[in-house]
Parts: sequence; structure tokens; C-alpha cells
Amino acid sequence: MAKKQISADILSSIDEHGNRLYLQPAEVKGFYRDWRTKVQVLLMFVFLATPWTTINGMQSILLDIPQREFYIFGFLFRAHNAPLIFFLLFGGAITLAFVTTVWGRVWCGWACPQTVFIDGVFRRIEYFVEGNYLNRRKMQTEPMTVSTFTKKIVKWILFTLASSLIAHSFLAYFVGAKSFIQIIEDGPSANMTVFIVAQFFTALFLFDFGWFREQFCTIMCPYGRIQGLLLDKNSLAVAYEEKREADCVKCNRCVSACPIGIDIRNGLQMECIACTACIDACDEIMEKVEKPKGLIKYKTLDDQPIKLTKPRSLLYLVAILLCIVGLSYNLIHLEHSEVFLVRAKDEPFKASETDIINHFKIHVTNQSFAIRKYKLRTENHEMIELIKAQNEITLKPKEFREWHVFAKISRTEFKPQLKIKLTIFDSENEKDFSRTLEAELLGPAN
Repeated sequence: MAKKQISADILSSIDEHGNRLYLQPAEVKGFYRDWRTKVQVLLMFVFLATPWTTINGMQSILLDIPQREFYIFGFLFRAHNAPLIFFLLFGGAITLAFVTTVWGRVWCGWACPQTVFIDGVFRRIEYFVEGNYLNRRKMQTEPMTVSTFTKKIVKWILFTLASSLIAHSFLAYFVGAKSFIQIIEDGPSANMTVFIVAQFFTALFLFDFGWFREQFCTIMCPYGRIQGLLLDKNSLAVAYEEKREADCVKCNRCVSACPIGIDIRNGLQMECIACTACIDACDEIMEKVEKPKGLIKYKTLDDQPIKLTKPRSLLYLVAILLCIVGLSYNLIHLEHSEVFLVRAKDEPFKASETDIINHFKIHVTNQSFAIRKYKLRTENHEMIELIKAQNEITLKPKEFREWHVFAKISRTEFKPQLKIKLTIFDSENEKDFSRTLEAELLGPAN
């Protein structure tokens, strides 16, 4: 029977009626398979271990959305630090575009969580429980038996456990790893919201990694759709050597190994994630038939060496450099404290026969990882008396405090649009931090 030919004009994961074809890619061995396994193990270790690492006493990456505090490798970013976050996000996007322009879809095939978890965890579970791809394909076509049903139950139980571990590790980046352990110990009833969110992500990952799989890459992922705008003839890609077409033995091994189900011999296709499975599969066959490896290989589309100096690459590199410079400059000049002056919500002012008193609140946040002490003075002290409960306040790392301050001025000195200037400074080293705040004093019309 002739082997089915895969057309490049239709999605390989659906049949002529539009129904899903559940793919069971063949297992391969080879140079790229070995290196992808090492990379996947490393990436999963980083993903699982990072929430448990600390820098300056704080979790290395903690995205505390309710408190609008984002700890990233020793730096604290708050909502008002949005420009810094912009440098991170825009720089990351431009870096991905640069990598794609030069090395093609190496992100998809080697580092994307979708690929890492499906290939590195879920397909290994399938292989462990149901056997190799031939056994799995056979199970799909044959009537359900007790043995098949048992294996599927065991497989989905393991899928659920893996999804739960991934979901809980993912949430540790938002809740905090140590806090998450305490939440688990307290039980669902004490933390129902977190429990529901954890179950939601467990179900989401189970659906995606266990069933939806390559459909996400071909249907939902926007990166696959825009790669045509990022790639050019000098971009690296997994490609078929058409000039060696006579060496192809038409075994379809490259198709059976592809996790997306495409035929690489039809040329570069949108669905290809450059996972290199077809390279190892073909090289294995070439060895058996005693022909040179490399019928399918990494190469540029124009068969020329990679050029980092092409205009598009240089443009991306300049944008990346600007993001690095902008982020570095802002981080260097990032003050260890944030202060804001706001008017108290009670009476805007109180007036007696001789004096007028305005009530202010100074919001002080110690953004550093050390204990800080602050003092306050007025720059126009000759006419304004500063009344405060504390002459000095001490804040622990990351602590926030409202400092209530009263500005007293005699009625004879008061005039409309008079402004008070308050300077808050680090009492141990004023050169390290000093900020002058300004506000208008309010009083009676006459």
C-alpha cells in the first residue's frame, strides 16, 4: 500500500472532514534528540527551582499582582515603575524577533514551554504507560479493551499529577513559594480563591499538554503566524536538501517523527516548529542505507552562512541595545525609597483666630533590602512650623508607612497660593536619598 502523502496546503492534524487527527509521533534517537533532552531538563529545573531561590532575602522572581509589587532578580518594581517593565517586555520581544531572524524558530523547537512540557514530560509518560508510537497508534484504531482502558486511566492520572505540579509551580511565581506551602497546609477552605485558581490552571495545562497539543501551535499561537514576517532567505531553518532528492528512500520516517505531522519535503511550512525530530529520524535511515547524513538538516534557505550584519538583524540589535541602556540607566538611578505627599482626607485645614493648620500625609516606601531611617524638614521654616508625632521614622526593607504631618502658619503670614516645601531625607546619609515635596497651603478666603 502506498504511503499517504502529506499536502502542504492543508493542516496535517485534520482530516478531509475537518476532524482532529490525534498524532502519535515516532520516537527518535540522535544528536539533536540528545541535546534537546539536556536543554529540556535544564529549563524544567530552572522553572521549578527559581521560586525557591532568593536574592537579598526576597524570592528571585515574585509577581505580586494584588500588591502591585514585582521582584525580579533583586530589584523591586512597582506600578509606577511601568517604564522599566516596558524595557523588559519590549526588549524580550525584540530579542525573540532577532533570534528568529537569525536562527529561525529555535525558540519553538527548543525552549517554548509548550514544546518543553509536551515533549519532555507528557510524551514520556505516554511512552512509559502505553509503549512506543506503534503501540499507541494501534490502540487508537483497535476496539477498547480492559488493558487499553486501564492504561488510559493510568496515563491521565499521571497527566493530572504532572499538570498539578506545573500549575502549582507556576502560581508560586505569583503567590510566593513559601507562602504557597503554607496555603497548601492550611487547606482549601482557608484559601478558597487560590485553590480555585490552582485547579483552573491544572485543568488548563491538562487540556493543553494532554490533549490540545500541536493544535495550539498551528491554530492559536500568534508567533507561528508572524514568523513569515521575521524570516528571510538567510534565516536558519530545518530544511530538506532537494538536490539530494535521489537519496530519499520514501520511508516517511520524517513524517512519522514530526510532532506537528507535516512533511518537511514539501518545503518550509508555517506549522514547522524546527524541533529537529525529522533530522534525527532521517539521519538514522541514511546510516542504515549507507548514505551521507544531512538529507534534512539545519541550513539557511539561500545556502549561505548566517549573516548577523544584515540590515534587519542590525536594526534589532540596535533596539535591543537601546533597551539594555535604558533599563540599565533607570536601574542605576532607581532610588532606594519612594515618597509621595498627599493631603489628608479630613478637613483640608483648620483655622483659629491666630493660626491655620494644614494636615498632610507622606507615603514612604523603603524599596531597598536594608533598614532605612528618615527625617523631615521644611525649606520655608521661617514662617511655617512643622508638627509631627515622630521626628524620625524607621522602615524595614519593603515596608510602607504613612507619616502624618501638620503645617502651622500664622494668619498674618498666610496668603493665597502659598506653597510648603518639605524635604524628606535619609537621616544616616542625606546624599544617598533626599526628596523635596511641594504642596499648596489652604486657608480661609479672608
